[in-house]
Amino acid sequence: MYQIAVCDDEEAIRSQIIRVLSAHPSREAFSVVEFSSGEALLNSLRAGQAYLLLILDIQLQDQNGVTVGRLLREELGDNATQVLYISAHTQYAMELFDVRPINFLTKPLNDEKLSACVTQALALAPNLDKALTLRVGKQALRIPLREIRYLESYQKRLTIHTTRGDHVCAQRLSDVLSSLPQPDFFQIHQSFVVNDLHIHSIRYDHLTLDDGTELSISQNFRKQVRELIFQSIPKRGGFHA
Repeated sequence: MYQIAVCDDEEAIRSQIIRVLSAHPSREAFSVVEFSSGEALLNSLRAGQAYLLLILDIQLQDQNGVTVGRLLREELGDNATQVLYISAHTQYAMELFDVRPINFLTKPLNDEKLSACVTQALALAPNLDKALTLRVGKQALRIPLREIRYLESYQKRLTIHTTRGDHVCAQRLSDVLSSLPQPDFFQIHQSFVVNDLHIHSIRYDHLTLDDGTELSISQNFRKQVRELIFQSIPKRGGFHA
């Protein structure tokens, strides 16, 4: 079961959101956790609690909601959790770009729009809890897909670069790619397969991941990559150019 976090310091707003979530057609697919402060939500995230969706007020008394989102993406390296921002003001739109929220809703909240955002988050959810199982030495290693940044093939060795470190095995890149969900994972070079969750920016001939790693997009893959990126923009809220 997925978890959705609701964070707003106004009890009336939290109550409205909980009411909408309780009436959602897929209510049995998720549980709801309430937070009245950004600091409490941050402590939960830092403790390793995973959420499908954060419904997050921007103007919190103790923490700016934009700051919470940036810490999620930058400090914790979490690009899988969806963020839905809510606010009574619209001037924050440009500040939210780096967090790549699923949407931004203004108060007073519209129940139908809120419910639609939850539906969208659930539609993106199926691959979040899946894992890649590889044999590394004599051990079988299970790597959550959300933690994989990219795969690199070099001299008959395959390196899985993750948010928690690197793992090396003797498998072929093409064999592993066939077991990964696509287009979430796609090839950009004879030696590289990337996870679009961790793409920060894209240029014509290279892309940059959220940890600053730059990878070349070979000429043979550029057209395919452009098409896949355009498919990903509605899902992820866009990439930096």
